[in-house]
Amino acid sequence: MNVTGSDSSHRCPSCSRQVSDSADVCPYCGYDFLADSTLVLDESESQELLGGRLGTARFNQKMRLVMRLGSGGAEFSFDPAQIDTLVLGRRDPASGETPQVDLADHNAESLGVSRRHAVIKRGESNALSLLDQDSVNGTFLNGQRLIPDQPRILRDGDEIRLGRLAIAVYFIPVR
Repeated sequence: MNVTGSDSSHRCPSCSRQVSDSADVCPYCGYDFLADSTLVLDESESQELLGGRLGTARFNQKMRLVMRLGSGGAEFSFDPAQIDTLVLGRRDPASGETPQVDLADHNAESLGVSRRHAVIKRGESNALSLLDQDSVNGTFLNGQRLIPDQPRILRDGDEIRLGRLAIAVYFIPVR
């Protein structure tokens, strides 16, 4: 029995608030501690587990951002100069507004993609971040649902899911 009433705690990696060690979910932001299982592996174990491919967050002027759709294999490619804020979604037939990554022709509406579903932003250090735009069906990064307007760093090899539409992300060197 805990006589002093003090419970051990740690900081939530998402919102940085103190949370009880016994909590499965952050009561402030909803971060799922059980889904965040981190393995500490040596070099050979990590290469074997990840198939020899470690995703990097390094993105620079000598790379292109390539997004490949899981359904149909369509591809979107962007030079670094084109990336400040990329809106991912589908065109609005009523207003005519079209996002930079228009997924309307890829069954987006039936797969749960909102008109302004998510954005990719390039930061001062050139790192790319993904932000959910309070979409109805959610934005997922490597299977983990994003909290609206909270940026998450994109890495080479990541999978974005907008609703039920999967998109593979690659950083391709420009030759």
